[in-house]
Amino acid sequence: MGIFSRFNRVLKSNLNSMLDKAEDPAKLIDQTVVEMEAELKNAKKELVQTLGSAKRLEKKKKELDDEVARWEDKAVLALKAGDEVLAREALKMKQRTARQLEEADRQAAEQEKAAFEMKDTLEEIERKIEDLKARKSSLAAKVRRARQEPDDDAISGRGGAFGDLERLAGRIDGLEAEIEAHGVLDDESTRDIEARFRKLERQAGTTEVDDELEALKRRLDG
Repeated sequence: MGIFSRFNRVLKSNLNSMLDKAEDPAKLIDQTVVEMEAELKNAKKELVQTLGSAKRLEKKKKELDDEVARWEDKAVLALKAGDEVLAREALKMKQRTARQLEEADRQAAEQEKAAFEMKDTLEEIERKIEDLKARKSSLAAKVRRARQEPDDDAISGRGGAFGDLERLAGRIDGLEAEIEAHGVLDDESTRDIEARFRKLERQAGTTEVDDELEALKRRLDG
């Protein structure tokens, strides 16, 4: 279960319990706060891990970028030595490394976006927790009145006392659905299509290597 699923489980379980006349609303609010704070602590650890992954990918990008430059230098060195075959192999390695750099760049951007979205959501959840603490007494009183008057909006999603929490649960659902959608896109058929495109890219890469080799030769002749 992901962090957003865990938060929603806590929120929805306790919001539903508010409707149970056998439950003390003040105790339920305390329980909600305790459980959400525990989940928040775990989620912050996951955020640190996500940020760490993003930093590692940025480091990998720098290493790959340096490697691309090194392979080009080696191709130039081979051409100067009159070994065109070796220069071609160096350019193939450069091209392969450049593709790895593009993939690392894509992954780094996704990780950074995920980290910022997670950070914003956790900050909002933290504000809601503090709001629950500050308004515990008044919220509990509204819940008690709502139990006596079923048509009261005090605990409904129509702007009542817990409307913000219900809307937050909806937003968390939306984020979770977005994460699941990314997982669906990474299915077997998608991977097969990507593999076929990589094959085409490799075939096209031969022409690119030839073009780059000729460009290097002209540069050295000039």
